[in-house]
Amino acid sequence: MNSENKGEQSRQTPQKVRPFPPEGMDLMEYLELNEDAKSYIEMVMYLYSNLAFDEEDPEQKEKFDNESNRHADLLKSMKWMDVEVAKPIVAEYPDLIRRLREKVKGSDA
Repeated sequence: MNSENKGEQSRQTPQKVRPFPPEGMDLMEYLELNEDAKSYIEMVMYLYSNLAFDEEDPEQKEKFDNESNRHADLLKSMKWMDVEVAKPIVAEYPDLIRRLREKVKGSDA
């Protein structure tokens, strides 16, 4: 490969360029939204993992493991950094976390 083709080889398809932060959103608001979304996903992932660890029913254990893995994949994908994904997470996950914590407490008893 010669130096003339070097730039062409590195990127075959053009990337979609997004403004940072998204238009109409303050930088601190955007960073806070992303931080909250990430921490909520991590918390849900760990709670499902705890539930799977304590579960004796194989079907329920598999369900909890699958949910934990799904959230781990979501974290790795970085899709939670997208405002359209982060907003529903921040809106819905606090209630989910509360319910999962209650289940974990119930399984410890």
